[in-house]
Amino acid sequence: MMSLRIVLWLCCLFGFQCTALASTSVPHHASKNAVVKPAKTAANFKRHKRLMREYQHWKGTRYRLGGNSHKAIDCSALTRRLYHDAFAVDLPRTTGGQLSRGKRAKQKTLHIGDLLFFKTGRAQKHVGIYIGENRFIHASRRKGVTISQLSNPYWTNHMIAARRVLTDTAVR
Repeated sequence: MMSLRIVLWLCCLFGFQCTALASTSVPHHASKNAVVKPAKTAANFKRHKRLMREYQHWKGTRYRLGGNSHKAIDCSALTRRLYHDAFAVDLPRTTGGQLSRGKRAKQKTLHIGDLLFFKTGRAQKHVGIYIGENRFIHASRRKGVTISQLSNPYWTNHMIAARRVLTDTAVR
């Protein structure tokens, strides 16, 4: 029973949603609204850990359309590099190409690693990677590589699609 408490505490600490049986006691510092998904906890933990490790290498890198280095990078180059380095999965170079990969995912059932797409201009699209707890990594024009809240009204109003490229067996 103690190991379940530790797992729940770690899930809450790292911002994962956790589902526990009603009879299971949750540490006092854990959120009462935590929802546990036992079958996906290990995979989510690994995905989150790998994405955050790669994010640390890119955090703050400035945005430039067409950029593909630590000097400057654009959104699709960032998602392509993060997927390659974290999961050994190759994505197309453009946002449009990435939009055609994987399966459609519903916003209410996003998994860590899902690609999120936004319409940010008349013909312009933006892409980021979902990391759980309503947050995503992306290359922002103003902040460079950063983490943003999906619940921000701007992102909520501009989201056009979510795609699931990673399978449950992709991260072991």
